[in-house]
Amino acid sequence: MPEEFDFSELRNYLQGQIDMGLSDVYLDEPWTLQKLQRAAAPAPKPAMPTPPQPAAQPVRTAPATQAAQAARAQEPPIIPAVAMPAARPAARKASAAFESAESLDAFYAAIQGEAIYSGINNLAHYEGPENPKLLLLMPNPLSDQSNYLSSEAGQMLIRLFANLKITEDSIGVAYFYKGHTARNIPPLFEAALRKMLTKELSFVKPDIMVSFGEGLFHQLFGKGKNFNDLAGTDLEFSGIKTCALVDAVAMSQDKQLKWLTWKVHLPKSSYFS
Repeated sequence: MPEEFDFSELRNYLQGQIDMGLSDVYLDEPWTLQKLQRAAAPAPKPAMPTPPQPAAQPVRTAPATQAAQAARAQEPPIIPAVAMPAARPAARKASAAFESAESLDAFYAAIQGEAIYSGINNLAHYEGPENPKLLLLMPNPLSDQSNYLSSEAGQMLIRLFANLKITEDSIGVAYFYKGHTARNIPPLFEAALRKMLTKELSFVKPDIMVSFGEGLFHQLFGKGKNFNDLAGTDLEFSGIKTCALVDAVAMSQDKQLKWLTWKVHLPKSSYFS
């Protein structure tokens, strides 16, 4: 359908207004016609001259052999494999000679060479029958008596245990420290003497062992044990039924200690009931 009005001239006029830019646009306000004045845009600053760039230097390409050598220089050196030493087995403490003894006589010969008995001759050996019913363990032998049971203290103990139905021929005597002169024994030697006693008991094999004296009690069972509480009670050393009593020599000279042993200590033990 042909257009009713020709708008070509209007289009040309509007196009011309657009081409003139914003500085020459007329605004058709209802009360006036005036040209819109806008501030001129600031002139652009002249560009700073760019300093001349140095001519690019040609890159020299190293020969292939030199490049390979440089690459090898950067590589870490190759360390030849070294066989590591085999792990050492855990060090074992050497056993004392007496620990491998196969008889009681061999045991006494072996302990003669131990440091605690250095320079001491004629160590006291076990006295009594094989596999005694009762073993009396003394702190050390009497210096003036070769047979303990023939001493005053020994005779008193024979009478004491006879009342408990244990005869003299079933009693044996052994010594924790086997030197004939009593001495102060440091803790390191106490541990060695306990090992020796354990080995000695493996040959003697008593049914019951009785130790005498508070000092010997602590050497056997440790300083933390209370002698007064445990005297006469059922104890055990190295698998052997053990009972601790007061010192035998002191008991033989003191009636109060005899009474304490008979009336208080021994009744605590089931080994003699």
